[in-house]
Amino acid sequence: MKRSSKIKWGELKVGLLITFCLVILVWASFSGGGTSIFDRKIKFKAYFNNANGLVSGAPVWLSGVEVGNVKSISFVNLDKERQIEIQFVVVKSVVYMITEDAGVKLGTIGLLGDKYIEVRAGSLDKPQLEEGSVISTIPSGGLSAMFTEGEQMMTSTRELVENLSDVTGKMKQGEGTAGRLFTDDTLFTELTALIASMTVLINDMQISQKKIVNSIESVSSNLDEIAAQVNSNSGTIGKLISDPGVYDNIHSSTGRIDSILTKINRGEGTAGALVNDDELYQEIKNLVVRIENLVADIEQNPRKYFKFSVF
Repeated sequence: MKRSSKIKWGELKVGLLITFCLVILVWASFSGGGTSIFDRKIKFKAYFNNANGLVSGAPVWLSGVEVGNVKSISFVNLDKERQIEIQFVVVKSVVYMITEDAGVKLGTIGLLGDKYIEVRAGSLDKPQLEEGSVISTIPSGGLSAMFTEGEQMMTSTRELVENLSDVTGKMKQGEGTAGRLFTDDTLFTELTALIASMTVLINDMQISQKKIVNSIESVSSNLDEIAAQVNSNSGTIGKLISDPGVYDNIHSSTGRIDSILTKINRGEGTAGALVNDDELYQEIKNLVVRIENLVADIEQNPRKYFKFSVF
């Protein structure tokens, strides 16, 4: 009996369903990224001057978590900084973090790995961006910038090495102060002599310091002894400080001296007359003059006043 080759409709429906599911799974694996194909996604776009190898379907990260994927990359050439337009989607559950001050930049997984878009969350107190809005671009160095910085660093290093070589060459030839320090023995000799002189000076200063310290200790000891004698009422100073009788005697003597000086000022007594009476001063002065004249006359004519006879 000949076998029938007709396919039943039920089997065809199962095959079509399986094929549809496989197509959906393949599409989701290439376009869904690490997010579910059933999550609702919001589309945004950003502009770059260079895609740096980014491809459609690349992941979109937010704070290190994959939240979407790249939908399209196209040339727009709006200006120097906006040559590439990249459209991408993120899951709706994190859209509240994409506000007016949010930003995007291109990232690399490893040094030469796959590219991705990194979204920097904005401030939650800022208004949320609407679907289809442009997110500001954050400049990212990338490999070209890193290589440029490396070239600049190498240039700076080369210039530094050349300058060091020039300096060391001059020093080797004895040019400049540093060169003379390395090549001239005179300065070394002078420094050695200076160090020796400084050593002697420091030793003398130490000896003098010891003498000064000993003198200060001796003075301090003497002061301690004097203070002890004063505290024990010994000596004149101790009695002056602690004995009220000495103070009373000095006070009484001062009063008597003051009384005598008062009488002298009033011209009382001999001392007062000597100090205040001009007539007595003139008489004493005349007397002194006459005595001087008499002495002079005696020296000139001694026979007038003295007569000598042998027999």
